[in-house]
Amino acid sequence: MRVLLLATLLLGTASCTAEWWPLPPPPPPWTAPPVGAGRLTLSNFSYDRARVETMITAYPDCEPRQGLVATSIDLPLNGTRVIDAPPGADVCWRRLVPPLEEATSPGVPRAIPWNRAYTSSGRIVDSRL
Repeated sequence: MRVLLLATLLLGTASCTAEWWPLPPPPPPWTAPPVGAGRLTLSNFSYDRARVETMITAYPDCEPRQGLVATSIDLPLNGTRVIDAPPGADVCWRRLVPPLEEATSPGVPRAIPWNRAYTSSGRIVDSRL
């Protein structure tokens, strides 16, 4: 009987000093998870040396706009470049073709149309030239 009384007394004392923290409520089902940063991995397995122009944009097209800066990079054969994009932005890229001998403006590279890697939702995209 003494053991039962002592156990009850200890249990009562412990329950008075314990703090009860309520569990946080679950998130509503209609909220989307937070969007993380995206990433483009661009690889060159075809050309001896490729000059590539990249641009990070949040606009729906790859047109150059005020405040956007296109960056030129050189990718050697079997080279890879990783381009990180902030949340909500995509990466546009295009290869610059070396000028042909019969080109009207020698020394000026010709650009092919832009490619777009949809990284705005936090996706990781792998592309090849």
